[in-house]
Amino acid sequence: IEGISSNILLARGRNLAEERIIPTNSGLKMGGKEFMIYGIRIIPKKDAAIFIDRKCFRGVVDVIRTEKMKLLVINHLDVEKYLYGVLQHEVPYYWPMEAIKAQAVVARTFALYRMEIMQTKDFDVTCDVYSQVYGGKSGEKRRVKKAVDMTRGMILTYDGMILPAYYHSICAGHTEDAGIVFGIDLPPLKGKPCPYCKGARRTAWKAMFSLKDIEKHLNDYGIKVKGISDIEEGRKDRSGRLETVKIKDKEGQKEIMGFKLRLALGPNSIKSTNFSIIVTPGGVVFNGKGWGHGVGMCQWGAFGMAKRHFNYKEILAYYYPETRIIKIQDR
Repeated sequence: IEGISSNILLARGRNLAEERIIPTNSGLKMGGKEFMIYGIRIIPKKDAAIFIDRKCFRGVVDVIRTEKMKLLVINHLDVEKYLYGVLQHEVPYYWPMEAIKAQAVVARTFALYRMEIMQTKDFDVTCDVYSQVYGGKSGEKRRVKKAVDMTRGMILTYDGMILPAYYHSICAGHTEDAGIVFGIDLPPLKGKPCPYCKGARRTAWKAMFSLKDIEKHLNDYGIKVKGISDIEEGRKDRSGRLETVKIKDKEGQKEIMGFKLRLALGPNSIKSTNFSIIVTPGGVVFNGKGWGHGVGMCQWGAFGMAKRHFNYKEILAYYYPETRIIKIQDR
């Protein structure tokens, strides 16, 4: 265990004891000792595991004290081993192998795309649904590791550049234009019909919020509203998703982007922007279908294509037309 950017050796051993790390005004406290450093680096020999909050991780781990006196934990590791800990949390390990291989290529491409655009930041991706769900070594399964190994180094490119390979769980019949959600105008990321996720589980969903709760969530998100009295559907795009939502408050009527309302209320509650709105005396009812932002590959659609004997390259060509699959070293 070293101090970041200082090469100060803090601890070494074959079996280091469990330590509690606490941020302090002058640095970090570890194992009862306080060090005047902003971060530590835990370096395993060979492929030894590091346990953090009972989860097992490969690679090097940094623990950094932030300006808000919180701890930022960053796991540094090879992209292929990173994918070992991603795929199990993104698609079931028992799915058809061609669907898992398609997911491996897409997840690798997305990770490398993030590495390019996050070069000035402390980390490339988060471990949750806002990037890709990552569970470390604890989440690895033999079949997903096989899919990663079978597609080792393969990524998607468009016009010689790494594709922003967004993907989602269920599109419910039509994928979304990346331009609407992410402001990216690329031919491979245009919305298109998807007949392959028909019959997928958990396509329909329902959520309910009071007007007061919606107001609080919007204000917390940064959209200022006061005294909401009504909410209704706005414009729909060609995929059937709501581009906008109309909100009436004390200052009049405001129109906000549908995907911003979804993020404000929580993407695990409002699972997509393909929903209807009903205002009742008990609250606002959202009835929707699909799960995720809808851009790029529909994971349940990939499952449906694999069940119909499409291979992973055909799956990727369908959801990301005009792209090429290349090896990382060929760039």
